Amino acid sequence: MCRIAGIINSKKPFAEVNQQVKAMCDSMQHGGPDDYGIYAVENMRLCLGNRRLAILDLSSAGHQPMLSHKEDLVITYNGEIYNYLQIRSELINLGYIFKTQTDTEVILYAYQHWGEAAFGKFGGIFAFCIFDKREQCIYLVRDQNGVKPLYYHFNHETLTFASEVKAFRQADIFQENDYWRIYYLAFGHIPEPYTTLENVYTLGKGCFLKYHIRSREHFIQSYHEFENKAYITNENLAIARIREQLGYSIKQQMIADVDIGVLFSGGIDSSIITILASQYNHNRLSSISANFNEIDFSEKKQRNNLLQNIHIQNIEQLITYRDFVQNFETVLASMDQPTNDGINTWFVCKTAKAHGIKVVLSGLGADELFGGYPSFDRIYKIQNLNGLSKSVLRSMRFFNQIRFKRLYYLSLNSPIGEYLCLRGVYSPDVIAELLDIDMKTVIDCLEEIPLHHGIKKISNETRASWFEFNMYMQNQLLKDTDFMGMSHGVEVRVPFLDRNFVDLVHSISTEIKFDYEQKKKLLVEAYKEDLPVETWKRSKMGFTFPFQEWMRKSREIADPSQYANKRAKSLIQLFGQNKLHWSSALALYRIYHAN
Repeated sequence: MCRIAGIINSKKPFAEVNQQVKAMCDSMQHGGPDDYGIYAVENMRLCLGNRRLAILDLSSAGHQPMLSHKEDLVITYNGEIYNYLQIRSELINLGYIFKTQTDTEVILYAYQHWGEAAFGKFGGIFAFCIFDKREQCIYLVRDQNGVKPLYYHFNHETLTFASEVKAFRQADIFQENDYWRIYYLAFGHIPEPYTTLENVYTLGKGCFLKYHIRSREHFIQSYHEFENKAYITNENLAIARIREQLGYSIKQQMIADVDIGVLFSGGIDSSIITILASQYNHNRLSSISANFNEIDFSEKKQRNNLLQNIHIQNIEQLITYRDFVQNFETVLASMDQPTNDGINTWFVCKTAKAHGIKVVLSGLGADELFGGYPSFDRIYKIQNLNGLSKSVLRSMRFFNQIRFKRLYYLSLNSPIGEYLCLRGVYSPDVIAELLDIDMKTVIDCLEEIPLHHGIKKISNETRASWFEFNMYMQNQLLKDTDFMGMSHGVEVRVPFLDRNFVDLVHSISTEIKFDYEQKKKLLVEAYKEDLPVETWKRSKMGFTFPFQEWMRKSREIADPSQYANKRAKSLIQLFGQNKLHWSSALALYRIYHAN
């Protein structure tokens, strides 16, 4: 796991380009504290950099950028290929000789042998750049679920790329995207492909960008898309396949030359991960949990019920309001992009780092795949309300309650309106007031967000799952988890998002996958015998902290006098009265105060 950066075909002096790539890498040192490398070819105006977090083959043999034997291929790589041993064996049988035990070298020779077809063979979390001297081209490639980030920028045919948006400033790319505040106030994050910087875009998941160095032309192509092929209709078969495939996913993701932890909240998803992981490597496994003085947020009892039957190291960290205050600005600075999430992940990954743990497993993805959110129930109401006239929907902005004001979003000429009705932070009229712009600008901006055409063909719970998986998880949870974990040099792995497991879940019929009475019924049924009854019977709590209470104590966030905008003042007053959610208040703070 690493951080990567590069500049190709720059018109600047080559020494300056080298210095910029080095500065880009240095700005991401937190994500790759173990090693640094750079590869440069002056006559091709090419410079690639890498900051390494060593997890497989901890020796210097894993140094990056890595060259092939003939030095005609170069790679700088961020991620883990979980099935690299199988691919390595296949390549050895084909006559390839390996010098290291790394998955990095496997990527090189897989590409050398299969070309672009190799990208679809990799199972894992990855973002990498390959320089092919033979074809005089550059490939940027991102994993099938977009777990690892990769951003790019073109300017006068110069390609610049990096693992973090902040790194682009080191390459003198710092012009702000005029619309990022609209995105943030609407979504609580910046949706892909956009970023806070103008013309700096996210490479889509399951895609590669190919750039021809001589012609300076490029194109982006998808190499993998998940499909909903619901052919498993028998519940017992579905349960058996879930247990088989999830177990295999976790077994693969336990491969590491360092100790591993589980982010263990005590809920269903993290409990299942903890149980399965302990079966494969309990000697080098730890559970990592957060405790609070605020008893309503403590899940210690639920965790203890499970841990008494599992013999692994248990790391419990008490996190107090004082900890929150002392670290708040550092946490915000660790956010590569503005977001209303991820603070909790920052604290638990900080705990992991303090105990020398570089790799942790997370239960992220289960709610999106199996229907764990309230949106799976609300989607029916949303679709019924879509039958109302646009004039009626637009009149909802005159209501005072935010949940009614959000109904305005259903009048948008885009399915994005449904998502924002379900999960939006502020309605368009409020955003316009907060930013002192006209409402048409807000609406036009949101309607132009590109969505996959497949969303038009699905409905009900499958539609809710698509929104949660491709919007909420993709744009917020995965990004937040990555940069909050990597800010401490901790890699977060997500077994529920193993590509084969996701394929399996998509093959299960909606009728047995989702249930109104029991959230994530199929997952619960698969592991009911392994879990304490209290774990699967109680209501979903989520991995949350006492932020509502803590932020209301903060003068910087909760004092209306800290805000010049009239609407912002009134909203913060509501927050002080406990009538506004902390995430909405945090969005205001980020817009008006944070750098």
